[in-house]
Amino acid sequence: MIDTSKPFAVFDIDGTVFRSGLYREAIFELITANQLPSSVTDAYKPFEIKWKKRQSDQAFEEYVKVMAKAFDAALPQIRIADFETAAANVFERLSEYVYVYTRDLIVDLKQKGYTLIAISGYQDELVKPFADKYGFDIWIGQHYKRGDEFYTGEIIKSHDGKDIILKKIVAEHGLDFAGSIGVGDTRGDIGMLSLVDHPIAFNPDRELFETAHQNNWSVVVERKNMIYRLEPNGNSFILA
Repeated sequence: MIDTSKPFAVFDIDGTVFRSGLYREAIFELITANQLPSSVTDAYKPFEIKWKKRQSDQAFEEYVKVMAKAFDAALPQIRIADFETAAANVFERLSEYVYVYTRDLIVDLKQKGYTLIAISGYQDELVKPFADKYGFDIWIGQHYKRGDEFYTGEIIKSHDGKDIILKKIVAEHGLDFAGSIGVGDTRGDIGMLSLVDHPIAFNPDRELFETAHQNNWSVVVERKNMIYRLEPNGNSFILA
């Protein structure tokens, strides 16, 4: 039962809680099992190399976008059972590969009675077990429409318009933005973070960092075994 008298906290998952990408890890599982059309790897491999060589500021984003586009195009060739198995394997191996800061924040907020919300651009099959493990009350993921054996190729996306999704969740569950917290790591989270009372840019990309700077949002960076909290101080940040 959700206590609507308590505030809520909304989190992105990949790169914010999970230290890698659930989606990418599932694709790697399918590759290992020889269950993925070669068109997917052929498409993204050159961009993966560009990212690993850090050839541009946008190399990682390009790599991920090309991978997602190629995988989505191949979706009608992928068996539902194979993807479910890949998702289960990713969860079994990697579900505890999380950031210390967000893991501890989730525990603390849960103990304080916050309603925990996860909004992810990745598939239901990946997001649900992860959200359940970490005690999220509400979660939203990308949905693949299913045929009898294979996916149809129709996708209900959830990575665009996280602000719209959050507003809908708040309205449907009778929640209130007062005292709300939001945590995200990329520009795709900016709309969502703009709605909450206490936005936190965690390990932000350049665009999110600049937005946090302009709007006096908190910035938190976790590196090795250190957590750095940067608090807005006029036109700059100070190490808190």
